[in-house]
Amino acid sequence: MDGLYSFTFEGSSFLYLNLNTAFYLVLEGLPMMKDVWFGVHVPPEGRDFHEMQRICQVVEQNGFDLFTVTDHLMNMRNPNGRGNHPLESWTTLAALAAVTERIKLATLVSCYGYRRPTVLAKMATTVDIISNGRLVFGVGAGWHEAEFNGFMGRFPPVRERLRGLRETVEICTHMFTHERTTHRGVLYQVDNVLNSPQPVQKPIPIMVGGGGEKVTLKIAAQYADISHFFVQDVDTLVHKLSALEDHCKTVGRNFHEIRKGTSMDLLVGNTKAEAEQKLKQRAENMGTTLAAARARTGAGFGTPDMITDAIMEYVDRGIGLITFRFTGVDNISLFSEKILPRFR
Repeated sequence: MDGLYSFTFEGSSFLYLNLNTAFYLVLEGLPMMKDVWFGVHVPPEGRDFHEMQRICQVVEQNGFDLFTVTDHLMNMRNPNGRGNHPLESWTTLAALAAVTERIKLATLVSCYGYRRPTVLAKMATTVDIISNGRLVFGVGAGWHEAEFNGFMGRFPPVRERLRGLRETVEICTHMFTHERTTHRGVLYQVDNVLNSPQPVQKPIPIMVGGGGEKVTLKIAAQYADISHFFVQDVDTLVHKLSALEDHCKTVGRNFHEIRKGTSMDLLVGNTKAEAEQKLKQRAENMGTTLAAARARTGAGFGTPDMITDAIMEYVDRGIGLITFRFTGVDNISLFSEKILPRFR
């Protein structure tokens, strides 16, 4: 019978609206639950493994869904500097997989060109096995010229890098679900390569990183379980989502099958004054202006209510993954305490 009803379960009051065979639960005092993942992104630059382990375990303990690292072989912003160079990403993920239990792990994202696709698939498979099925395979076209030149001997043009990304995704996707793979591509030739043992997940989720509207988002539309791109405002987000949806229509993919992800900084305070003090300190640490630090932080700045409203604006437009750039354990803990429960 249609109507509004109430019941109590384990001390909590609920309302539900019965409409024929459907019903909707509304938790009193909380917004509707959303299918959204929250992650924390920690570049390994200047950090030893003990620090990476400590941060990752704190992130896991605070209820986040995903922990990501960059895939760089030298410091991103100062590749020729004397210090602050990173640990290698995939061996770092393998070690983190062994000291965590629940949290998903990923590169955000791995450069296709730093490892041959067959070897990359084997490495990813191994991390998935060590983690008992917690890997998200993040991959992109790469952009760091100094790294390509130093480690790979040349910096391919954009078209070649995008072609390499496409073929890498094709090869790895097949290897994740088949013991034997053959591939005849423009850049890569693979003849009956073996991938055994197979991953725990069937298949490992593919996260294609990058917001290039002509090619990268088309690759995401064809192959990705997650499409991750960077935006600074809602208008840009809407534009990227529209481009991805257009590609989905072209290739015959259900747009809603793909989880859409983006990143933001996280500076949260119990009060606006506390958040502004954190912003001031961050600007000083970065050696930049307060305005520049605020622009970089984007929607992840403010009180719990402010950040919740900003996240909801993204989620309501289709975002299903937000990776927060690491800005300190205090922000992680406060987000976990004051914001995360509103989305669970």
